[in-house]
Amino acid sequence: MSDPLKSFESLDYPGRRRPVNRDKAPAQVDTPLWDAHPATYVVAGEKREFFYIGALAKALGYSVQAIRLWETQGLMPPTTYRSPKTKGKPQAAGSHRGRRIWTRKQIEGILTLCKKHRVIINREPPTKAFAADVARLFNQLLSEEQAPS
Repeated sequence: MSDPLKSFESLDYPGRRRPVNRDKAPAQVDTPLWDAHPATYVVAGEKREFFYIGALAKALGYSVQAIRLWETQGLMPPTTYRSPKTKGKPQAAGSHRGRRIWTRKQIEGILTLCKKHRVIINREPPTKAFAADVARLFNQLLSEEQAPS
């Protein structure tokens, strides 16, 4: 009597269909995920690249609500930039002040400070020292931008 399982020995996959795309390696992404969709605004006659709060949250690995909470609790200084003011009636919980936006240098500096203060590594909440360092970073970057070339 022949073994009924013999006919299945050559198959190395479950089911009846051969798997699709199993031998291909996933595509490598060169840019960080937070960096994918910058917004451009004109500041002092010059086009500049900015990122919304979602990009900062993605870079830090926290939620947008966490970033806003840090701002309200004074654990992170408010951003130095806002998008242009909205015209007309703001959406549900929005305001006329414009959206929070950060430059690439600001986000990269915040990432560096988060690692230094162990905000990302151990998922510890930010401290007042972290807030002071971020405020110094913002002031330094702002003074570099305003310095005559």
